[in-house]
Amino acid sequence: MMEPEATNQKGKNMRLTRRSTLAGLALATLTAGTAFAELPATIRIATDAESPPYSTAKPDGSLEGYEIDIAKVWCEKMGVKCTVEVADFSGMIPALTAGKFDIIMASMSITAKRMEVINFSLPYGGTGNTMATMKGSTLEGLPKMEGKLSLDSPEAAGVIAKMAEMLKGKVIGVEAGSVSADFAKEKFGAGSEIREYKKSEEINLDLKAGRVDAELNGRSFIYNSTKQPENEGMLMVGPVFDEGVFGLGVGLGLRKEDTELKEKLDAAIRETAKDGTMKELSMKWFGFDTTPSSLR
Repeated sequence: MMEPEATNQKGKNMRLTRRSTLAGLALATLTAGTAFAELPATIRIATDAESPPYSTAKPDGSLEGYEIDIAKVWCEKMGVKCTVEVADFSGMIPALTAGKFDIIMASMSITAKRMEVINFSLPYGGTGNTMATMKGSTLEGLPKMEGKLSLDSPEAAGVIAKMAEMLKGKVIGVEAGSVSADFAKEKFGAGSEIREYKKSEEINLDLKAGRVDAELNGRSFIYNSTKQPENEGMLMVGPVFDEGVFGLGVGLGLRKEDTELKEKLDAAIRETAKDGTMKELSMKWFGFDTTPSSLR
């Protein structure tokens, strides 16, 4: 199939400006083939490029990550040409419904609230949400648990209450428009300041600078952040939250009327789970298999 193509609008400044506009930011052509008659000639996919290892922009403006790699495979299996554009996460759902692009691919959790407005593909992953703090913080003592803590479990309320007590008076950084932001406001907002950011990387910067005390984000992003040399001293703390408000895993966002596209994507997702591609790529980018149990 075709090699990925990249467009670097502002050279080395792309990394700083890539989310400033949606129109004209087609960063990568994933693959090409003979499009199905029912589907558009080109499928436009939007990512935030701010959620490693799901997706991130390199200094030259090209994209890399788990979603970038697996989307190439899905497009090949569907026999369609796909382009990837960069958009602000907080505005992705309105932009999708307005027809600015066809698919949201931004490690977006499938939730009942979002499904009131858009549809989702089958889940293709989901690593849960957790917190980060800096070494030496009292928040290192946040309760930890083996495995994930389902918000639907009997013990969840007690763990969250204990965390809320420890987080009183603290500043918690979250990404605007995310499920993490909704959860933080609901569970910790009474005693803590919930500070919203456009980019997750901005939360990391303020965490290191001491302007926030904790970060609530996807486990994969936080895990990846703690491994970066520039984030020395950053620690993953507390339980890994799953289910409940965090939804049914990560899926591709679609317009409700695009039923044919959903069928083709669901079939491609099933195939990548069955043939081992999903496991192979998740091992490459996460270090563990993120294939949903429903697809195994």
